[in-house]
Amino acid sequence: MKVEFIDSVKFIVYLNKLYYCFNKNTIESCLYKALRRIKKIYGIEVYSTFNIECYINSNYGVIAVIEREYDSFNMYSKKTDLNIKFHDNSLFLYEIDDYFLKDKIDNSCVHIYNDKMYIDIKDNDVASIIEYTKNILFGNDALNIISN
Repeated sequence: MKVEFIDSVKFIVYLNKLYYCFNKNTIESCLYKALRRIKKIYGIEVYSTFNIECYINSNYGVIAVIEREYDSFNMYSKKTDLNIKFHDNSLFLYEIDDYFLKDKIDNSCVHIYNDKMYIDIKDNDVASIIEYTKNILFGNDALNIISN
């Protein structure tokens, strides 16, 4: 599990597929653990309402975008509410520097957008190139690159 701190109300949590199976209850428990980790590391109060967008990809795992809403009632009641929306079979694009990295993977496609290269992996070979990636695009960002 990796937690990326964007600002005081937005976080991105990366859950590798090796940690769990794609059971929605398991993902929810992982997100509660991530919130406890956020509270411990960043000192952010977690008694609030969190809107979570979970992008699920069978090759990589889950990327969860967590946004906190200020709710004074939850702060006083010591309650954490999660509003989770799951996006199954999401498209993940991996930003790379080396075009020929695609030769390591049988079923892949490289897209060039704004002078950056992104690889779309169709098989379960993400582990072989994940160390060479700079960034992972998902959601509308990935769909915009594919459509252009």
